[in-house]
Amino acid sequence: MKLQSTECSGTTGRRGREDLFTTGRLAQYLGCSERHIFNLRRRGLPAFEIGDMVRFDLAAVRGWLSAHQTGTTKPKSA
Repeated sequence: MKLQSTECSGTTGRRGREDLFTTGRLAQYLGCSERHIFNLRRRGLPAFEIGDMVRFDLAAVRGWLSAHQTGTTKPKSA
């Protein structure tokens, strides 16, 4: 069994974690296709892989996207 994980915190009740997204839910949240999520995973987007199930921790995804953001300017240091 493959298991790649990110740091997680807390739970949200019996039904599981609200901040763990499926590929489809993450694609809907980001406004892109599931294929694009697959391509992002190939480029390092953090995910949990448990057997054939894939889940994404929203905090880890946001951090990864922020770190890989392009087209922005960084503030100049004085």
